[in-house]
Amino acid sequence: MDIDELADALYSAPPADFVATRDEAVKAARERGDKEFATAAARLRRPTRAAWLANLLARHRREQLDGLLGLAGSLADAQRTLDGPALRTLSTRRRQLVAAMAREAGRLAREAHESVNDSLLRELGDILEAALADPVVADEVRSGRLTRTISYSGFGPESDPDAVAARVAAAPAPAPSPAEQDAPAEEPAEDPAEVARREREREERRRDLADAEELEAAARERRDAAEAEHERAAQEHEQARERVATLTAELEAAQRHERESAVRNREAAQHARAAAREAGTAATRTARARARLDDAEP
Repeated sequence: MDIDELADALYSAPPADFVATRDEAVKAARERGDKEFATAAARLRRPTRAAWLANLLARHRREQLDGLLGLAGSLADAQRTLDGPALRTLSTRRRQLVAAMAREAGRLAREAHESVNDSLLRELGDILEAALADPVVADEVRSGRLTRTISYSGFGPESDPDAVAARVAAAPAPAPSPAEQDAPAEEPAEDPAEVARREREREERRRDLADAEELEAAARERRDAAEAEHERAAQEHEQARERVATLTAELEAAQRHERESAVRNREAAQHARAAAREAGTAATRTARARARLDDAEP
């Protein structure tokens, strides 16, 4: 098995089996003197459960995943052209596909006898949204070896039709034609001061959103780290429980052996005492017979 084959096996299996399988492979490589393989294997990192779901899609539903990620280009084009109707249509399609892919990942996980919940599927949805927004993330997802839970951080293709509509409203008007320049000026449709005020409000809300997304990203990172630590602690606890169970079984077996040995010892002592009495009786009988023989001789 080369390192790619090991990685494929690890990232296909449930995360709970990852560390034990990887460490066993590292140990085996060290024992056979393959330091390069051992080092490469040790660098493989266990995926979060949401990342594992994404890996399932990359490995078992590749065509559907490529279809979803293929929307990224159309979304970006609609954003660049400020085509609100097209973006709304694409965004609806995107949400439908993300939801369908999340459900399919849940079904694949259950086939692998792994439980999933709505929160975990939402995290997978965040990963898929991030892949649509960022080509680098998309490549990570396609690799089938994603290790982290990622969320859309507000950069990349815009998916919110309201945001596009706001930019359309704020975009500068096209230059008037000569005929329009000669036409009588129309009354302004809106007070420039009001337009400026609304733009300031939008900008403030954009900053608030960016701050909120940054805080959310940091919170998600802390959550992922805490979940990873929890999984490590749970595995250590399970290993300790298994060790205790093994030692308890060994202790119980040793205690049974001690009790059986004690019984055999008592029985052997009884047999020894009975044999000693029998030997004494036989010796007495022999002595008497010898004495009678001596008396009978002339």
